[in-house]
Amino acid sequence: MQKFILIISAVCLSVLTNAQNGAYFEYKISSSKGYTGAMKINFSEFGHSNEFNMVVPQMPGGGIMNKSLYMKSAPDVIYMINDKNKSYSESKKSDVQSEDKKNYTIKKVGEETVNGYKCVHAIITSDKETQDVWNTKDIKDFNKYNEAFATNKRSGSVKRDQALKDAGCDGIMVKMLHKGGDREGDMTMELVKVEKKNYSKSDFDIPVGYSKSGGGANAGSAAGAVPGMKTQEEIMKMTPEERAKWAEEMKKQYGGQQKK
Repeated sequence: MQKFILIISAVCLSVLTNAQNGAYFEYKISSSKGYTGAMKINFSEFGHSNEFNMVVPQMPGGGIMNKSLYMKSAPDVIYMINDKNKSYSESKKSDVQSEDKKNYTIKKVGEETVNGYKCVHAIITSDKETQDVWNTKDIKDFNKYNEAFATNKRSGSVKRDQALKDAGCDGIMVKMLHKGGDREGDMTMELVKVEKKNYSKSDFDIPVGYSKSGGGANAGSAAGAVPGMKTQEEIMKMTPEERAKWAEEMKKQYGGQQKK
């Protein structure tokens, strides 16, 4: 489960570097272990926002909800929005990004059509992890999307994105398959909707009536209500050793619980 959150966070940030104003993207998430979810991303000239929901029957509360906001007027700040408590918290991107020490190997499989899009299928190998990705440049205005937020080099994995580009496999992700072990299972993300939308500046402001929380990044996420759970920002700050230790603790604490 911990790896799933890390992968989704990286993919989300990677997609954010490839889009501009007036677009809505929606992904569905499924797992061989029964996890299901969705990621919804809104882009505009004023900023972008994303909402991630994952249903995990083994967890207290039944899963995780994470909502974040990025404003063009404050490009180095991540705002975590908590609709339940009508609050928000702030984190500096420079504080939550950690150096990517992984080495990525890209194998270009070939061109395939996925969900109606002409895609390049690639296999990404890093350390002991393997992912199949299907990226496309078939979406209208891809070049304009690709130029948006180009100055934000700290979003996502620059090394991973560059490796894909060097192999001729870059583009907007249409599908991803992460192959996990027997305990973790496999996870799939698929693009299910893309549409042009008109936004106003207020769509990318802190909601009226929301107060700033003093609890850090964790206060801006529903994950804060689950003992031991971390937000995507906190996970990204961990060293690989800290992530592995945290994952084992969560497995011991929640692995045997069932949804009531």
